[in-house]
Amino acid sequence: MEEDKPRPRREARTWQSRKSANTRYRLLEAALDVLVERGYANASISRIAEVAKVSRGAVQFHFPTKQSAMEAVIGHIFQRRLDTYRAEMAKVPPQTDILEHALRVYWRQVTRAEFIAQQELELAARTDRQLAGALHAAYREFVRQSRLPFLGNFPQWREAGRRYEIAANLAQYLIEGMASGYIEGYLDDAAIGDLLAVLQDMIEQLLEGRQLGTSGRPRKRRSSARSPSRKED
Repeated sequence: MEEDKPRPRREARTWQSRKSANTRYRLLEAALDVLVERGYANASISRIAEVAKVSRGAVQFHFPTKQSAMEAVIGHIFQRRLDTYRAEMAKVPPQTDILEHALRVYWRQVTRAEFIAQQELELAARTDRQLAGALHAAYREFVRQSRLPFLGNFPQWREAGRRYEIAANLAQYLIEGMASGYIEGYLDDAAIGDLLAVLQDMIEQLLEGRQLGTSGRPRKRRSSARSPSRKED
């Protein structure tokens, strides 16, 4: 039929689009690796090309400047973080406290390459307003997207309003700060475990609307929510 004649051209365009998308992804992965291994100062177009095993011209076709490459890798980093976080949050083991699971999942987030690359970009953004704008916008969207599942699964946390926001900020920024101490060797696994346990206790109190530090004595831990148990076969 006459209408079928253009198909080879459409298929060629589709193949070229896939090839271009694959190349772009390789370049973003290479840029992430360079940030982790060499730091922002050494994340040049030439170095990205070397790691990706492509020509400098191939990099510049997608990213004409280092600035454009770094702004693109920001989106790549946060999308990877969000995809990983969602996947791990969807796999809560039976009889596991959901809050404890969430804190452990986020802790693993900040020990991965994406977070290390993010830190490199944050240091550079301190004196680069354009980079800072791209980084801050992407980070705010990541925060918003990563918190939505909790409010959907646990409407009582949505009702907590301001307390939930405080609890979420406490968890996120404390864990990200803990990552610096861990990466530098100031905190070991045992110390991290203790801090996460204390953090969970504080968040439970916040979400339940009770004041912190008023009893002066230890209290029995109560789970904020648990995953459903598996039925016996």
